[in-house]
Formats: sequence, C-alpha cells, structure tokens
Amino acid sequence: MRSRTLILAILAVVFDLSKRAAVVTGATGNIGQTVIRAYLGQGAHVVAPVRDANRGEALRSALGPLAGSDADPLLMVVSADPADRAAMDRVVERTLRAWGRLDIIANLVGGYAASEAAAGDLAAYRAAWDQKVATAVTATAACLVPMRARGHGRIVSVASLAALKGEKAAAGYAMANAALLRWTESLAEETKREGITANTVLPRIIDTAENRAALPKADPSRWASADEVAALIVFLSADEASGITGAAIPIVART
Repeated sequence: MRSRTLILAILAVVFDLSKRAAVVTGATGNIGQTVIRAYLGQGAHVVAPVRDANRGEALRSALGPLAGSDADPLLMVVSADPADRAAMDRVVERTLRAWGRLDIIANLVGGYAASEAAAGDLAAYRAAWDQKVATAVTATAACLVPMRARGHGRIVSVASLAALKGEKAAAGYAMANAALLRWTESLAEETKREGITANTVLPRIIDTAENRAALPKADPSRWASADEVAALIVFLSADEASGITGAAIPIVART
C-alpha cells in the first residue's frame, strides 16, 4: 500500500492529465483497476469498455469516489467488446459526447495459455492472437479517428517480455505478443508526425493473485507490481513523453 501511495504521489507532482480522456480496455483484468486508479489520480477522465457488465460495476464500486458521480462521472463503464469495431465506434462517440475529446488508449487485454511450438496447434495460436492482437488493433483503430482529427494521441499497449524471446510451451503467447509489438512499431512510424505516440510495455511477470496461484513456489517480491506497470503507462500517456514513440520498454523488476 505504501509503494502505491508513493508512486501515485510522485506522478501527481510530475504529470497532469486533467484535460485528457482515456479509454482503457481490459479494465476488469489483473491490473485494470490499478491503471484506472492511476489515471484518475492524475485527473484524467476514463471510459472502460467491458464484456462483463457485472465485473464492470464491481470495478466502479471498488474505485469509490475516484469514479465521480452520476452527475459528474470521471469513470464511465460501458458494455462493449473491444474486439468489435462497431461497438468501439459507439464507445468513442459516447466519450466525445461526454467529454469532448479522446486522447489516450491503454490496451490491457491479455492472458496466458500454454501452447507448444512442436504441436502446431493453430487453434491455440489463433486464440492468443484474437485475445492480444485483434482486440488492441480494433480498439485502437476506433480511437485513432478522433486522435488524428485533434492531432494528439497516446497509445500504450501492455504486451510481455515474451515478445522479444520465445519460451518453452508458450508459442502462441510469444507469437501474439511479438505481433502486437511489431504492429505498434508500424503504427508509431505512421503517426509520429501527427502528434500521436504508440508504445509497448513489456513486463516479465506481474505480481497478481492469478500469478501467485500459478507459481506458488516463486518469490513474488521479485516481480513487477501493478503500480510499477501503471506508473510507466501513465508516463507514456503524458505530454512529457511526446518524444517517445515506437518504444518497447521492458519491466523486468527484480527477476
């Protein structure tokens, strides 16, 4: 708790997102609440498209006063599939109606499933692709429309260090993360003169309840915390990071 408070206090001094509106996909996942809390702590307005309305409401309740009120929402939770372009176009339209702008998208959708390279399991590989790549590409493409119109945007996607080097029994996972990284690099090249940046964050492993359960003998104090990941995402979303685009930034923490 102290580390999270300190990180957010530092960010509050350095960065001001009070005039920014952000879309966060994967908001109900392992680090979604932490990232949204960090954005709201910097004054940003946030919209979270969620597939599960019940989990979305639980997220909003957990954030309490930070989420704002019905009359003045700082967080909007919207039932929408980030992989559905029509649904994301509606999310964008709703964001613009509410706050008049859309400046940031943070792509947090992800998950891990084992798949062996030697097995040639195309179904598993495609599932990893659909989860990690198709969702980020679709949601970002919708958000790029108002970003390009205003000449300002920040795109931050959470991938994995596996994007840089494949691992045993993680073929589909590594392939999908590598694809997201290369797509982001291409996007950065296409938009770098439009006031838009696109970057990827590459944690090795994040300290989450799910990872602790999967690796009970590991030392989670060596892993990156959700706060550490959120701090980097917020930095890359800020005006001060305008010169950083096409970067893939590892977060190896203490591993």
